[in-house]
Amino acid sequence: MVYIKEYNITTGKDSMQNITAEVCKTIEDSGIRNGIVTVETVDSTAGIFKSSSEGQEVLDDIVREMRRIVPARINFSQQESPENSAGHIKNSLFGSSVSMILKDGKLLCEGREDVFFAEYDGPRESSFCVCVAGE
Repeated sequence: MVYIKEYNITTGKDSMQNITAEVCKTIEDSGIRNGIVTVETVDSTAGIFKSSSEGQEVLDDIVREMRRIVPARINFSQQESPENSAGHIKNSLFGSSVSMILKDGKLLCEGREDVFFAEYDGPRESSFCVCVAGE
């Protein structure tokens, strides 16, 4: 069985938003107990990732390091804006989806890691999909 749900999201500049509640709600609505959960965005300047649920400091470090690794600068070939160009590169490097194992109706990482929507440019209206596949 496969169950897919799309969510709209309003992002800020370089924002990291916890979307774990939406992922868990989709799992519950699907009725699927064992399988794979994939979360994906089609926005080319955004991404999906898992990280520790330890607190804001971890997210602050992630944003700071992403800015260090791929700084917004004016000498990119694509010149919509420096942040937009850097956002495309971050999407390519860090990915636009994450897949997780679902066991007995719970994510294996539940309680240890959360799922985040990362906006590398923004602010903007965006979306992500949660796909639950299994039995």
